Amino acid sequence: MQRYVYKRLISPTMDRLDSETWHERARRALHRAEASGSALAVVERCAGFGGKVRDDRLTVTLSGIELENPVMVGAGWDKAGTAVRGLYSLGFSGVEVGSVLEHPQPGNPRPRQFMLAPGVALNRLGFNSPGVAQVAHNLEAYAGSGIPIGISLGKNRDVGPRDAPDAHAAVARLLYHHAAYFAVNVSSPNTPGLRQLQDRGPLTDIVQEVSATVREMGGRTPIFVKIAPDLSLGAVDDVLQVALDNGVAGIVATNTTDNPELKGRYGEYWRTQAGGLSGDDAEYRRMSTAMVAHIRREAGDHLEIIGVGGVKDARTALEKLLAGAKAVQVVTAIRGEGPGVAVHINRGILRWMEKEGVGTLREVVGAAV
Repeated sequence: MQRYVYKRLISPTMDRLDSETWHERARRALHRAEASGSALAVVERCAGFGGKVRDDRLTVTLSGIELENPVMVGAGWDKAGTAVRGLYSLGFSGVEVGSVLEHPQPGNPRPRQFMLAPGVALNRLGFNSPGVAQVAHNLEAYAGSGIPIGISLGKNRDVGPRDAPDAHAAVARLLYHHAAYFAVNVSSPNTPGLRQLQDRGPLTDIVQEVSATVREMGGRTPIFVKIAPDLSLGAVDDVLQVALDNGVAGIVATNTTDNPELKGRYGEYWRTQAGGLSGDDAEYRRMSTAMVAHIRREAGDHLEIIGVGGVKDARTALEKLLAGAKAVQVVTAIRGEGPGVAVHINRGILRWMEKEGVGTLREVVGAAV
């Protein structure tokens, strides 16, 4: 009933208004709820009847990180790290904060976030961030909470390729004690030249500098690399080789797509508009799942995979898990499906496991590859 009300009444109303404004209101509401245990209990009830799903069959170990279920919040939803406990109360097992930059940056001019269709978004935010010092201050509120917090590492727009390694490492250094893992984000389409850092040479320099910083700080935090769905398989293999050669824990696959053909299906106006498409688009989902499967085939168990792209329900989450992902992330689906999306996915996965006679998620990961 809650999903029906959300999708039939609440979501259509929000779609007529500025997308980013509603996003900010939702994030602030979750942040305010964190001040009260009773308010957080209401948040958990908003996730669905019975609230958060707790079942040992859903537990996942991701590069040493214990997740109580495979559904996380992806980078971009909580850029400043102010709603982590609220999101956790909605049934997510962890939150990837950011992307976080060394210095504050306003991002691109508004409007810069659009709903192209129900559940399908285009954003050209452009790495808007309050800067690492403010994010570090915000995350102090979650010290000792036990909630797994990933940190997406980015760079300011005016930082050139030669200085990119130091910029990423500076963020890692200041947030080391808050991070369950780091994700090097060199795949956003909204910062000029950023995706060139996925090339073997620049990516190696960044990964090595971040790795050196992690070792300097204590050496316990795994590093992931987030890639674009638009890479050729040869370019993906270069990324995998960099990852394997430099002790990277895994790959986050994938970011948004700037494919003009996909954007153009929502109107010719969008074909040439800057920004990345995400959410409930079948072709985008296929692209990201194919990337997960390719990584699994090429790297096997040597790299962990976090699957992102078009996940909105149990079926689409299972597509990623069966292709080789150990965990999945959602961002746009929080808007498209409502605040109960994590609970809905986890309950659906459990029903599928019971139907198929599957005992644990370990039996599922990569089974289709």
